[in-house]
Amino acid sequence: MNFLRVCVVISGGMALALMARAGLVDGAQNSSPGAQAQQHAASMEHHHSCIEEERASIERGEGFGMALAADNAGYPGPRHVLDLADKLKLTAEQRSAMEKVYAAMHEKAVARGKELLQSEARLEQMFRDGRPEADLREQSFRVDSIHAELRWVHLAAHLAAQKILTADQIALYTRMRQDRM
Repeated sequence: MNFLRVCVVISGGMALALMARAGLVDGAQNSSPGAQAQQHAASMEHHHSCIEEERASIERGEGFGMALAADNAGYPGPRHVLDLADKLKLTAEQRSAMEKVYAAMHEKAVARGKELLQSEARLEQMFRDGRPEADLREQSFRVDSIHAELRWVHLAAHLAAQKILTADQIALYTRMRQDRM
């Protein structure tokens, strides 16, 4: 699932909960136009915050949930493995191999992320320019294709990381990650 979608759902729910607590939401039929405007503004603020957080993560080459399917299925991420290296008791060879996997993934992720952000900016500009629907559709597909490639960079790193660890290390990693969530 795209992190942005998850972030929008969570932030929308948080905004509603905060507004209900503040007495701004007591049922749609009883909401005043002012309360509805405040609700919309709060929701948009959370939405934009998530977008900026996702953008910054992409610029840094971070996964930001792109490999959640792999992580949830027991395929450890190289960055997380390196963060937990001492607790996982990585050997020198494992640490070195994991650092190589991470470095290669990070380099590809930064490059592909830059391409994604540029492609998304181009799509926005095309809308501002009033480009034909066929051009917008083509660019939209290009954006999503690049996003899929970026996601694969992260997923492939999880596959590579799993091959470096022992079954016991993977089990320990999984327990530690579940405890942190």
